[in-house]
Amino acid sequence: MINNEYVSEEKIKDILSYIKGMKHSEMLRLLFIASLNGLRSINFRYLQVKDVYNQDGSVKDSIVLDSSKNKGRYKCRYFINKQFKKELEIYYSYLQSKYGDKLEENTYLFTSQKLNKPFNRTSICRIFHTIYKKFGINGSSHLGRHLFISRLINNGINPFVVKELVNHRNIQTTNRYYIHDQQQLLNAVESVKF
Repeated sequence: MINNEYVSEEKIKDILSYIKGMKHSEMLRLLFIASLNGLRSINFRYLQVKDVYNQDGSVKDSIVLDSSKNKGRYKCRYFINKQFKKELEIYYSYLQSKYGDKLEENTYLFTSQKLNKPFNRTSICRIFHTIYKKFGINGSSHLGRHLFISRLINNGINPFVVKELVNHRNIQTTNRYYIHDQQQLLNAVESVKF
């Protein structure tokens, strides 16, 4: 799936609004937010309570995943910003209401209809594809990761720092993920003055 389409903040808000009306909206919203914070589908597919939350239910400052939960079989770490942390706090309340006393540290955050079984990759891709298609976007579950990288670079974050934040082993990979829109190109040209 091609992921070179720039998606505006306004369209992202529209998508999040649309998700509110869907069945399992809490889970779908957090899946979408996780992708917009740079996580890969393999990362959030296998997220468990112990990966994201402290024993008291508070959200950790970063998500550290062992090699079995990451592409390429490497350990990875994702830092959690305040907005993502707030979403995760809300989601913990949802998990508590869903599981009650059965909520454990090994409980998966995102499950299929089979209790405590993680979504398969195909299901995750289908969910994202369906939502994006509704909004005329040609993208997959990985598009959020591309947007995350692009927004960081557009906000002036050094690409080498971005590389570390998204757990790329090579800066060329990070550069391939960068997406720009026509307005950015026009703004760049207009910035040149003689």
